[in-house]
Amino acid sequence: MAAADYATLPGSMPGKPERFSLNIPDQDLAEFRDLLQLSKIGPATWWNRQNDRQFGITREWLIEAKETWLNFPNFKIDINDPEAGTLNIHFVALFSAKKDAIPIIFMHGWPGSFLEFLPMMKILAEKYTPATLPFHVIVPSIPDYGLSSGPSQDIELNLEQAARVMNQLMLDLGFSSGYVAQGGDVGSWLTRLMSLRFTPCKAFHLNLLRQSPKDQVSSVEDLTPEEQQLLERAKAWGKTGMAYAIEHGTRPATIGLVLSSSPLATLACDQSSIGEKLLDWTDDRGPLSLDTILFMVSFYWFTSTFPRSMYPYRAMFSSPEGVSDFSISKEKPFGYSAFPREIFWLPEAWAGQIYPNLKFYKSHSKGGHFAALEQPGAFLEDIEEFVAKLNLSDKI
Repeated sequence: MAAADYATLPGSMPGKPERFSLNIPDQDLAEFRDLLQLSKIGPATWWNRQNDRQFGITREWLIEAKETWLNFPNFKIDINDPEAGTLNIHFVALFSAKKDAIPIIFMHGWPGSFLEFLPMMKILAEKYTPATLPFHVIVPSIPDYGLSSGPSQDIELNLEQAARVMNQLMLDLGFSSGYVAQGGDVGSWLTRLMSLRFTPCKAFHLNLLRQSPKDQVSSVEDLTPEEQQLLERAKAWGKTGMAYAIEHGTRPATIGLVLSSSPLATLACDQSSIGEKLLDWTDDRGPLSLDTILFMVSFYWFTSTFPRSMYPYRAMFSSPEGVSDFSISKEKPFGYSAFPREIFWLPEAWAGQIYPNLKFYKSHSKGGHFAALEQPGAFLEDIEEFVAKLNLSDKI
């Protein structure tokens, strides 16, 4: 069925979401094209001609991107937070007509957006009807990303506030009796906080999970050679791939202004550029198409997301342990999907030792950081299998 058929709101909804359609003014489109035409691509060098991208994006890829670039129901709702004030939150949704449908909120990270989950939503819309869909699927633009607003410019938004807003969104949509939270990247940090802070969050699923320095696990020698290799890959990334996070966490004003100067800068200016991350953090055995990458980058440009989106990384420098210190429920049912090209990865044996509440673990042969976008079918199967294990229908 068409996704528009899933737009009927549940009758018990206390909030007042309004249908929303994105309209980009012609003036913005013209400015975008002019800036792109004027953006100069630097000269060829030995480094930018290496096709393995070990030194970053290749010049040939950038030329192709520039040439290509030239040539379901949406809603918004005001959410009130005691500290951040009123935030206008955007979300896409598939609402079920089933009385026992399980509400699930899917939360993206950086440099992602709600767009990551559209392929999964398309599968759901084609697989079910509104009368048979087993879930209410809620996919927001997380606070201060994409089409969602942040607080006033006199307030620095933080992850605790953002998690509280996401929980309140679910309550205002009528799901106060319970919901499942899912997240990757920044969305995984929000999910962790929601699992611990809010009773209505009955269960949670992550596709990014890392070991905290405080976690006690068995020896690496007890793992398979493949598991050891994946851990070494994550360890190597921790040494060479964290420059963008340091930049976001310590100089968000500078990099935000620089990468907002032109579309080409947003695409490929430095280690914080979105295009590079959409290449490097995906599984190169099934890379994202150029059109998909440009679509994701242009969405950041037209919504002025980049300079607003770095607040989560400020938390990495607010405590000695950074985001690894974020609390997580070890009582509520927890599921984890491990994709081999994710920047951080945790083997099943260790996940079970750290999390006594782990009810679902699946290791995949393909996929990376943007799992819902790269492997939407496998990602959805994990969610369906995890939720089926929980028997939540009589609890929500």
